[in-house]
Amino acid sequence: MKPHRLPLFFIISVGLLIAFGLGTFYAASLAEKYTLGHYGSFRSYFTKTLFLLGVSVAAGLVLQFLNHRLLRVLTLPIYAVQTVLLVLVLLVGQGMYGSRRWIPITSSFGLQPSELHKLAIILIVAFVLTLPQERFTTSVKVLLTALAVAPSVLLVAKEPDLGSSMVLLGVSVLMLVHFRLTNRQLLVLGLVLLVAAGGIWLNLKPYQRTRIETFLNPQADPLGDGYNVIQSIVATGSGGLWGRGIKGSTQAPLSFVPVQYADFVFSLVGELFGFAGSAVLVLLFIMLLWSTFLVFRTLKNEFARLIVIGIASMWFIQAAVNMGMTIGLSPVTGIPLPFISYGGSSLLTHVLAASMVVVLYRTREELRF
Repeated sequence: MKPHRLPLFFIISVGLLIAFGLGTFYAASLAEKYTLGHYGSFRSYFTKTLFLLGVSVAAGLVLQFLNHRLLRVLTLPIYAVQTVLLVLVLLVGQGMYGSRRWIPITSSFGLQPSELHKLAIILIVAFVLTLPQERFTTSVKVLLTALAVAPSVLLVAKEPDLGSSMVLLGVSVLMLVHFRLTNRQLLVLGLVLLVAAGGIWLNLKPYQRTRIETFLNPQADPLGDGYNVIQSIVATGSGGLWGRGIKGSTQAPLSFVPVQYADFVFSLVGELFGFAGSAVLVLLFIMLLWSTFLVFRTLKNEFARLIVIGIASMWFIQAAVNMGMTIGLSPVTGIPLPFISYGGSSLLTHVLAASMVVVLYRTREELRF
């Protein structure tokens, strides 16, 4: 593919995913009207998403007018502000579903700092790993990365939001792997992660351990802890090859699957559009990741390359885990599906991430940090 066509290919990938998400909510709202005789919650999610999309796209366009050098200059302030927000959400945040993750903005909307913090972590890790080699050895850079990431992971886990904290950690690790660590350094990193995993397991809350145990055997408590996963699998499989459509869907209109507009949105796709629609969505994510990789290949500056690697890692981890938990292949963690799940902070985060990729591509010839 010719370099000048890459941004268009990438933008089309993002646009198709956003359109797919909007189409899913609109179809679900029509299914609700057909089954219940009136519009339900999915109509509200559809209209709110349109508004949130406008805000997100506007923010993404503003990012296009910024000088690309500001991405590095503003990294430390962005990380500092985001860390303050993570502390603030623990003090004055709004509680929902047993956790405190949102800072109220209006009666209808709130800011979820842990979502936007994913971009802050990507920026700070890229910043640290590209500090001057003559002043900072690789080992020092890895240590500084750990010192920057650890507080964020712990603060997000404190909300508690284990899913987002694991995304922060996973993205950081993949960026470190790309940094071409030696075999010895990779071994040490692996041992540290094993110890961290053990510590996380010992400090999990009872409901978090239950989620993992339910993942291993959801049928052990089909009407209790295993209910969400079982209903999600039923909804996904009920669509068959081509989906049940607007007139045949029942799981979504009758709210059999909890939080189907966010965490379990992939089951909504499966019920409405079947295996064919689910396969199209998977292909769209593959298209997104491939186009991101093509942008990555055109970049020569390591700071820019690391940012793009971090963004691609975030999209891959979230898509894989979200789809996996919907069909019982991974534990339920509350990780949204990028560009598809309902949520203003999530949509803003991923639109800004996409805009950042475009900025780095457009200014690739000027990158001389």
